[in-house]
Amino acid sequence: MTKHLTDHRNAPETGRKRHFWAIERQGEMDTPHPAIRALNQRPQTRNDGPRMQHFLRIDRGVTA
Repeated sequence: MTKHLTDHRNAPETGRKRHFWAIERQGEMDTPHPAIRALNQRPQTRNDGPRMQHFLRIDRGVTA
């Protein structure tokens, strides 16, 4: 009889975990990753006015 699927042990450190922890350790440094810095510094180009009007219209019950 074979073991149940959950009875099998996995390797203690898989490749995905190692990669995740490497990224976490990198994030603890003083300077953020250049991609994160670029995303935070880009200008906001979204205009939420019309979108909010649609949400409020739906909330009032007007669907057409």
